[in-house]
Amino acid sequence: MSSGEVTIEVRESAASKPYVEVFQEDQKLWEVFKFVEDYLGPGAMLWNVNTQDIFTSGDKAMKKSLQDLGLTGHVMFMGVRKDRIPRMPARGPVRGAIGGGGGGGSGRGGGGGSHYHGESSNEHSLSLEERKERAKQFLQEKRQIDKAAAVEAEKEKEKERRRIGQELMREKIKKEKEEMKKVSESIAKRKASKRAELEAIRAEIARDKEMRKKEREGSSSSTPAPVKTVTPAVRDGKVKMKIKVADSTLMKTFEETDLLSNVLDYVKQEVKQEVTLSNTYPRKDFKSEDLIQSLASLGLTGNVSLVGKSAAA
Repeated sequence: MSSGEVTIEVRESAASKPYVEVFQEDQKLWEVFKFVEDYLGPGAMLWNVNTQDIFTSGDKAMKKSLQDLGLTGHVMFMGVRKDRIPRMPARGPVRGAIGGGGGGGSGRGGGGGSHYHGESSNEHSLSLEERKERAKQFLQEKRQIDKAAAVEAEKEKEKERRRIGQELMREKIKKEKEEMKKVSESIAKRKASKRAELEAIRAEIARDKEMRKKEREGSSSSTPAPVKTVTPAVRDGKVKMKIKVADSTLMKTFEETDLLSNVLDYVKQEVKQEVTLSNTYPRKDFKSEDLIQSLASLGLTGNVSLVGKSAAA
């Protein structure tokens, strides 16, 4: 039966970059420590975040498999380098053996417990369990410090995010104001252009009215001189036609003998749509019966201004 995989994740602090390696459940704990030493250096200590168990390089557990130690699935360790492992104060005379069991003998004895390289003889007077407990306290304090530091770091990140958000909002508002200014300027230009165009049309209509008034005054006079003004020598039979259709102005010269239908056909051909014609002054909308009459019979002589309207309007 093949063993499962075990993912070992080691961090020095909650905010530090994790070091991850995949092992098999039947591999020994010392193989994990070999990987850890590449990261933290020799003599490091591991603290199981979930079970609170502490392992050091001198433990008997080094020869046990990960499965036997209950290290399966995804295991998270907090790692402490050798030079950061707390030194323990002496608590009484040095015992001859750290582990249980009687008998004399000096040195490490039959207990086979873990020990820290470079410690004083007083530190060796503590039992393995006492040292593990003190190390556990140290790791808990370190974890609290790291947690507080992470909270402060998150606060700083939040301040930076807010600052960036405010800068982006100010920039957005600035751009929107600039766009609104451009739109307002464009609208103002279009309005000014439209006013200028309307003024030009009004001026042209006023000139046509004045010209027609003079022509009527001349034709109604009983003196011989005005009568001569209607002779061919004065009026050449040409009609200079200006037709305003929507946004365009058409200009063409017709004969006085031309029918109004000729003018309408010309306008339709130019604007590509059905239109009706009307006189600007005196105001008159031409009907279908007017189309078969000549321009002269309709009083459309000399300079004439007409308005073309879409038949669908």
